[in-house]
Amino acid sequence: MNKKSFSIILKILSVICIITLLFSSCGGDVSTKTVRYKEQKTITAEYSSDALHKSVDKSYESVCKSGLIELLFDKTTCTVAIRDTNSGNLWTTLPHSSTKKQIQASALEVVLSNGEETVYVLNSQDNSVAFGNYEYTTGDDGVLVKYSLSLDAETGKKDISELKDKEIRADLSVFYTLRDGSFYINVSMNNLKLPKGVYLEKIRLLKNFGSYEESGKEDYIFVPDGSGALIMTGVKDAEFAPIDLTVYENNCLVGAFGIKRGNGAFLCIIEQGDSIADIHADKNDDTVLNGVYATFNTTETLTEEGSRTKKTYGYEYPNEITMCYRFLSGKSATYSGMATACRENLIRNSVLSTKTLADVKGNIPLMVSVQGGYRNSKGEYKSLSTYEQTLSLMTLLKAKGVNNIYLRYNGLYNEANNGSNEDFGKFSKDLGKSKEFDELYNYLHSQQFSLFVETDILTYDYNSKGAKSVDGSKIKTETDGKFPQATSKQGALKMTDLEDRVESILHASSGLNFDGYALNDIGTELYSDYSSKFYSRVSAKKEISAQIPVLSTSKLIMVDTGNFYAVKNADVVSSIPLTPCQREENGAYVGIPFAQMMLHGICEYSGVGMNSSANITLAFLKSVEYGCLPSAQWYCTTFDSDLDGKYYYDSNINEVVECYTKANNALASLRGARMTSHYKVQDGVYCTEYNNSEKVYVNYTDNAVTINGIKVDAKDCVAIS
Repeated sequence: MNKKSFSIILKILSVICIITLLFSSCGGDVSTKTVRYKEQKTITAEYSSDALHKSVDKSYESVCKSGLIELLFDKTTCTVAIRDTNSGNLWTTLPHSSTKKQIQASALEVVLSNGEETVYVLNSQDNSVAFGNYEYTTGDDGVLVKYSLSLDAETGKKDISELKDKEIRADLSVFYTLRDGSFYINVSMNNLKLPKGVYLEKIRLLKNFGSYEESGKEDYIFVPDGSGALIMTGVKDAEFAPIDLTVYENNCLVGAFGIKRGNGAFLCIIEQGDSIADIHADKNDDTVLNGVYATFNTTETLTEEGSRTKKTYGYEYPNEITMCYRFLSGKSATYSGMATACRENLIRNSVLSTKTLADVKGNIPLMVSVQGGYRNSKGEYKSLSTYEQTLSLMTLLKAKGVNNIYLRYNGLYNEANNGSNEDFGKFSKDLGKSKEFDELYNYLHSQQFSLFVETDILTYDYNSKGAKSVDGSKIKTETDGKFPQATSKQGALKMTDLEDRVESILHASSGLNFDGYALNDIGTELYSDYSSKFYSRVSAKKEISAQIPVLSTSKLIMVDTGNFYAVKNADVVSSIPLTPCQREENGAYVGIPFAQMMLHGICEYSGVGMNSSANITLAFLKSVEYGCLPSAQWYCTTFDSDLDGKYYYDSNINEVVECYTKANNALASLRGARMTSHYKVQDGVYCTEYNNSEKVYVNYTDNAVTINGIKVDAKDCVAIS
């Protein structure tokens, strides 16, 4: 195929991609299939040869260039590599030929099943290239490779229409292209061909891209665990276990990952397919290398183990999978550089807003979450903070010198944190009369404070009708984890009801005085819905994203946790993770403010209340280091001896106010600034830099330190221009 034909193909595929996305945003019907067997078995490919699993530098030929990168192709292994022309670094699909151990690296790996007890893990090297069952064409923009993956050579050579039902094979095309100085990998499900009865369960692309064996002390793998985390590959960690993250679940806020090695680094952003993606990272040992990659769950399955295994097959992803790699070198080859690249990409793709807080001046707000009521395990509603008590707390904070407050009022409904069974604004009578609520609002308004009313959008009383999982069971979630902890289950809203739910909230709130919605679950929960009209995680994400601007037309928006599909129209993100969530931090697993570096200056954000931590001072320092609004979670009535020490406001209000004052001194001039860099200065001391030439130093140690002539007291912070 000539280069002109290749370019035409790429243009056609782009049009198909747009059309597919338009149609895939709608719900529809989907069939499911359930099978039972004694136990699930797995068959993997046999390692063919080092020649097909390892790279040789001289085998690569140049295909095209864009910006500071060059795309190379090896016709023998049918794999690509990227040369960073600025640094000379070569990033390869396969580990280098000097690697002694056998690593079953490949350009493409798939997991297939035929609805029976065995799943088949096939890869491009052993199940396609080794058999000669592949085609490739090169063009001005990149390489197009078609793989036919099968268990044997003969099956791969037949016309796929000649294969028997359930015979194992998958034909898939992968496009490697350069555009605007970035490297793109694209797989279109429109080009997928399978024998009848065969499911493509998973796809893994470039599983060992950039993987390495020998590691320097400052080399690391970036994973989007919570706020962000670094796996320090040059630091020994006897407790290390592979990291597995599902994008948009368990505080994995964004589909991105990366590697830094020596003077080079790359960041991969999952542009399409993020809703079905898992991210896996591992450290070098006897059988694997240091590396990170994404798995795409192209067929939704649910497996239940028991005396007989039950497996249900559902939604089959029909869209594009696209990954964008950005390459960094020199001083930019850091996690700060990765965050900057990710932010640019997400803004360009309209995931993050182009708006900034550049004109926002004055004192930073203290984020105060007040718990109105609590529904105990017996279903009884207990008032913890009436309107009158909350007003007294606000006036007390004002008297103590807090001149800006975001009040998030939680637990207002008889269902406590779950208001979805009530009309918005019809709060529990135990909290007071409506005129007392208005008095609270009027005071806040007079002080230019903001009142956010919490409501659940996607969760509701478990006993009602709601969303169903792939096997037809109701989707159940534990209560949201706000204090105090309730024990009742919640259900998930049917996606077909989401638009009506939002409309009812808008209608019911028209006569209520408040400034913004605190959306408790929209930035946290994402699920497929198999009840009535089907919605996949992909279409559910789009539906949720579409409803937030509807709510934001007349009110401020606060979203919880901060899954990135929900933050574009948010004014505030609350309870954003400030630490990794998969495992404890240590010298080999280090938390970083990756999410915060992307959000600062676009919207404001806070972590959970400082007083909910075991040490308020350390929590305050972390919030300053990460550019967060200081926060507190309180109630106004003594309630429980185990909880009052943390959450009854009078237990720690003076300490919180002292921390707020220090945070305000450090961060007030930075509300609209962009966070450009973050790094460790020395053990226990960190620096965060902003694009207005200001720096914030945070000292966690018990001793004062002096940095470039600047003294930072023990357990304190200093901002300098």
